[in-house]
Amino acid sequence: MNEQIEFGTHIKFVLGPPKPKTQTWWVVNKYEDSQIGAIGWYASWRKYGYYPKPDTVYEQVCLREIAAFCERKTQEHKNKKEASHGNK
Repeated sequence: MNEQIEFGTHIKFVLGPPKPKTQTWWVVNKYEDSQIGAIGWYASWRKYGYYPKPDTVYEQVCLREIAAFCERKTQEHKNKKEASHGNK
């Protein structure tokens, strides 16, 4: 399996199973290797959002890294969509 991982300071983003139009990532605590949430497309907002697991706690570094990851993946998705429309 070709597992894609991006590392943050205290967390890692692991690519989840493929979806037809968007992607999903699991957010994992690097020290305990436990999933603390997921990042997925939120259609109403037309951007990626964070879905935390219940009873999880975050400090400012993790929150910034999660937010930056969501912003980057949203922009990549929009760029890919624009490029595919330009090729038609």
